[in-house]
Amino acid sequence: MKHYDYIICGGGMAGLSLAYYLKNSKLADKSVLIIEPQEKNTNDRTWAFWEREVNTFESFLIKKWDNVQLIDANGNKQMLDMGGYQYKLLRGKDFYDFVNADLQRHQPIEWLKDTVTSIKDNTNSVVVETTDGQAYEATLVFDSTYQLNLTQPLNHNLLQHFKGYVVRTAQAAFNPDVPVLMNFNIDQKQDCRFMYLLPLDAHTALVEYTIFSETLLPSDDYDAALRDYLNNDLQLPEYQILEEEFGVIPMSDVPTTERPSPRVVRIGTAGGYTNPATGYTFANTQRKLKKLVENLEQTGSPKIEASIFDNRFRFYASVLLNVLEQKRHSAADIFAMLYRKNPPARVFSFLDGHTSLAEELKIMNSVPRGKFLAAVGAVMIRKTKAWLNGQLHP
Repeated sequence: MKHYDYIICGGGMAGLSLAYYLKNSKLADKSVLIIEPQEKNTNDRTWAFWEREVNTFESFLIKKWDNVQLIDANGNKQMLDMGGYQYKLLRGKDFYDFVNADLQRHQPIEWLKDTVTSIKDNTNSVVVETTDGQAYEATLVFDSTYQLNLTQPLNHNLLQHFKGYVVRTAQAAFNPDVPVLMNFNIDQKQDCRFMYLLPLDAHTALVEYTIFSETLLPSDDYDAALRDYLNNDLQLPEYQILEEEFGVIPMSDVPTTERPSPRVVRIGTAGGYTNPATGYTFANTQRKLKKLVENLEQTGSPKIEASIFDNRFRFYASVLLNVLEQKRHSAADIFAMLYRKNPPARVFSFLDGHTSLAEELKIMNSVPRGKFLAAVGAVMIRKTKAWLNGQLHP
């Protein structure tokens, strides 16, 4: 059985990012095996995210903006000055090509096109088995393939699901300086639904139909909503669909265990890197993995110390998920109020988990307090029951 210093299970965004940071650190001489069943060479997804700092992949972002627009359910438009943040857009293929090219310059690194079937921590090493019946051993395993349990009724288990088109028009149809972060002026159908429009230039834009709900729609419903928006709301006479993408992101407060055993570390969504309240994953994944590699360099351990006090942000996310799940108040109205009553930078910082208690109190004071207090009570009851039932860990 061949032994590696590190095995990375899953070669998607989290796995490739980790490999990149490892190979550009003092650990570059460590042997690494990446196990991934699919070739990562197509534009299978697009990541959008906000941040203040310069991103590792800044040089090949498609676009970035200092301001974004929000349109409420009544069609009122609000330009949001991001106050030092920038909203950034990165194509999956550009990311894959860059990281793959960088990793090919480093040795030793190996790739295996296969699917992981089991990961067993044997105290002194970890054994990873794949569908071809082979087994591989490592000192540490980083796993992005673990599937969260989204069926436990005491958790909030919504989904963020979306379909997007990259469209191109013959005539100028878009303002490249005005990305629409959320347009709630569409039929909500008692869910949280919005259109998302990121103009790449005057002729090209990414348009996505996004829903927060417990179940997916029939596939034709996404296309029908997109066509209606393009034809009637944007009034595009003709357009060409250059690319399509479809995605499902868990919006769940299911407890996650980053270290299920001493030599196994879960990363990405599997490790709880996804913001339960927004579905945003990319920027937090980069921050977490950079810190993980720094700790490995300095101490030999990937453990990231987290303050118990920081867990309050997961509680806040549970409260918002409860409001959405129980339909206590219009989601469109909640998001509009948040950005209307707070500096946008405060909202972005809050969603990143970087605000102070004083700022958080201002955030809380900007939403319907009675509805959110009811949600707080419901969340506390659920978490108490989960604790009594031994469900606080997956």
